[in-house]
Amino acid sequence: AGEKMEVDTPPVAAAPPSEPVNPEDEEEDCSDLATLLDSINDKSAAEKIPILSSVLNEPANRYGPTASALKERAVYALARAYCEDNHHDEVVTLLTGTTCAPFFANVTKAKTAKVVRAVLDAVCALAPA
Repeated sequence: AGEKMEVDTPPVAAAPPSEPVNPEDEEEDCSDLATLLDSINDKSAAEKIPILSSVLNEPANRYGPTASALKERAVYALARAYCEDNHHDEVVTLLTGTTCAPFFANVTKAKTAKVVRAVLDAVCALAPA
């Protein structure tokens, strides 16, 4: 009765990646989005808004790592453009309306929270006192 029972310990499985790695995402061509983002540098705020909105609502619906990074930059630039154009109220519509909805639906909740917080911080810094 004093014998110890041998118990097989199951092998520890590696934690699954938090996001599935899709090989197509790594090869995703986003040069058109990058070109659009770069094209706004010498434009007025009013001219930037439709260009940046088109980056976020591009028809190919790309949300790989590169496209997501470019779209994140577009959200920040769009918020700044609204502030420069004295349309601070449009930032709320930007975050809650159809412009950012597809982007937020395709990134993690943590990324969404980070972007929303950064946009609100920027608006607070740019808003008139």
